[in-house]
Amino acid sequence: MIMNATKYLRYIVTPLIALLLLCGCREEQEETQITEFTLRVDESVSIKLPQSNAYTLTADNPIIDYVQSGSRLDVTAIKEGKTTLTVMLDSGESRSYTFTVTANASQIGFTIISTPRVESWVGSSLKTEQTAGLQVSCEPGVDITGASADSSTRTYTFIYTETGKLLRFSAQGDFTQKGSLNNGVIATRENRNEPIQYETCTAVTIEKVNSEGKIWFTLQFADRSDIRIVTEVF
Repeated sequence: MIMNATKYLRYIVTPLIALLLLCGCREEQEETQITEFTLRVDESVSIKLPQSNAYTLTADNPIIDYVQSGSRLDVTAIKEGKTTLTVMLDSGESRSYTFTVTANASQIGFTIISTPRVESWVGSSLKTEQTAGLQVSCEPGVDITGASADSSTRTYTFIYTETGKLLRFSAQGDFTQKGSLNNGVIATRENRNEPIQYETCTAVTIEKVNSEGKIWFTLQFADRSDIRIVTEVF
C-alpha cells in the first residue's frame, strides 16, 4: 500500500527533489537545483556553486559555518535559526541560499533506548547494547526534520556518535498495536561530513507487540531492502 507522505513532503520536498535529480548519488548539490535547506544542529551539506574566478560570501545570521573551496561550498549548522547566505560571483551576479536550522535530538531531550536492534540497515543485525558507539533515541511529537509535530508522530534515531553515521525513521499513527502507520520516512547518512539522504517508505507496519513492551516495525521501500526495527513501546 502506498502511504500518504504529504505532511512530511512539506518539510523535506527540496532535499527529495535534489535526490531525485541526482538519481540517489551522493554528489554535491547542483546550484541550480536547490537553494533552500533544512538542517539540524551539527548536520552539513555540500553545494556546487556556479563557476567563478572569485567568490565573496556573507551570511545575515551567524548560525552556520561555511567553507568555500573552488566551486564547492560546505555548510555546517551550528545553532537554531534561519539565515541567508549570499554568494557574489566575479561577474557581478549573486546567488542566495537559505538555511533553516532546527534542534538536534540531544537538544530536544530525547529518550535514550538501550536494547533495540535494527536489521538490513547495514550488512548485519545491530544490537544497540552490543554495538560500540551506537546510540538510539525516541522522540515523541517530533518529525523527520526535528520539527514539532502532533502527539501521534514519533521519530527513532540510530546514530554512531563518533562518526555521525545515521538512520532516522519517522511515522505517524498508533505505535502501541499491530497495524499500519502513515507518513513513513527515513533519513540516512554515512558520516557527519555528508548530506542526509531522505527516502519515503511505501509502507510501514507494526507486526508484533509482546508482553515485554517490544514492537516490531517493518519499513518497506520501492528500490531497496526492507528495514526491520525491534524496540520498546513509548
